[in-house]
Parts: sequence; C-alpha cells; structure tokens
Amino acid sequence: MALDGQQKRAFQQCLSQWYRRHGRDLPWRRTTDPYAILVSEVMLQQTQVERVLEYYRRFLARFPTVAALAIAAVDDVLTAWQGLGYYRRARNLHLAAQQIMERYQGVFPDTFEEVAALPGVGRYTAGAVLCFAFGKRAPILDTNVQRVLERLFVRRPAASPHAMQKRLWRLAEEVLPQGAEAWVINQAMMDLGATLCTARHPRCTQCCLQAMCHAAPAFTTQLGLFPYSETPETELPLVAEADAPLYGGGTPPPDFTRRGDE
Repeated sequence: MALDGQQKRAFQQCLSQWYRRHGRDLPWRRTTDPYAILVSEVMLQQTQVERVLEYYRRFLARFPTVAALAIAAVDDVLTAWQGLGYYRRARNLHLAAQQIMERYQGVFPDTFEEVAALPGVGRYTAGAVLCFAFGKRAPILDTNVQRVLERLFVRRPAASPHAMQKRLWRLAEEVLPQGAEAWVINQAMMDLGATLCTARHPRCTQCCLQAMCHAAPAFTTQLGLFPYSETPETELPLVAEADAPLYGGGTPPPDFTRRGDE
C-alpha cells in the first residue's frame, strides 16, 4: 500500500499549511533541548495535554538539566511528579537521566538505538526526541497519528493488530518529507488527531485532508471504518492562551542549526 509521490506531496502540503494556521502552540515545541523534550514526552504518556501544561514548566524549574535530575533524590522527583499519576514514568525518567550522565557524560545521545535504550523510552518516544530535538526524519505513531493515518490511507484492517501496527509504522515513515519539515508533519498529525480527527466526533468538514480521506464518507452514516474509544477528545484551544503564536497558529519549527544556543 505504498503511496505515490503525488499523494505524499498533497498530504504534506495540505497538512503543513493547516498546521501553520491552526496548530497548537505548546511550550515544549519552543525548544530543541532533548532533555526538555524527553520530559514532555514522558509526561504526555497516558496524560492529556492540558494536564501536562500544569506540570511541565514547574518540573523543569525544579530540575532544569539532565544533571540536576540525575543527582536528585528519587523521593524529590516523585514529589514533583505528584498528581500526574503513573509514577513509574517518573522513576524511569530519573533512571534515564542517571544513565545519560554515566554512559554519555551528560551529552544526550542522538541515535535511535541509544535513545530507545533509555529506561521507559519506546519506539514512539525515541522517534519524538530525535525528530523534535535533533531535526531528524524519524517517524512517530501515537494514538492520534495512528487514527489519522488509518482513516486516511487504510482501506481494510490488517489480519492482526501486530500487522496493522507494522503497516502504520511504515506509513508514518513514508509520509515524512526530508529535512526539518518532518518536524512540522509529525506535529501536525498529532494536532489534527487531537483537535479534528477525534475518536468519537471527527469534524471532517473542517479537515484539510477530507478530499483524500478514505474514511470521511463513512462518517455521514456511521462512526467510521475504524472505531476508537481509548482517547477522549480534547477541548484544548488550538492556540495556547498563555503564549501568542509567532505566526498564524502552531509553533513554528525550530532552527536546528542553532541547537545549544537556547
């Protein structure tokens, strides 16, 4: 089910334009610090964005660097995490910081194998760190991205959930452009799934990809080809109220050539 060049270009162009007008402006999109991005990605596991917004800046103020987190007492880390739940995430984040200090002398690794080997980091989180911190063409597949890709491009379910995951990971990589624009497409797919292509009530008529979506016609008479219920819709505004966007809507892609100057 490989996509042809015209499909990919249309998908990338429409989604990029939509993100630049309607994407969410989120604080972790304003940095290329891999530690800060790892913190946000771990917090976002099984937690809604609006909840993470309450904790992200506060946690980084308490533990501003990977070194500061590594030397902290685990009880202090858990106290700072209190209220987010799933405390194993905090323990793994603490262990990851210690591993980065011990194995890499505090320099955050920048290969998939090294990042994925950190405690609590899976394929999605490793890809997110590589793309959002280092500007690499790394695919991601969270629930929102999966829903977007499945509805857009998958005509029939695969033989098994495992086969479907493999198919979706291939699609997630295939739709990415080269260079830093991959940052935009990954962020845009997550935002589209969180705000328009939602699990229960997708707003197809407002979606820039409606014309190329295989599932969109089905929503006029039924839930859709691939029903979802595990992710609630978010009422988070498309643009964060606390921070005026730099252009149109979503946070613009960072200048990866200036990493380390933040």
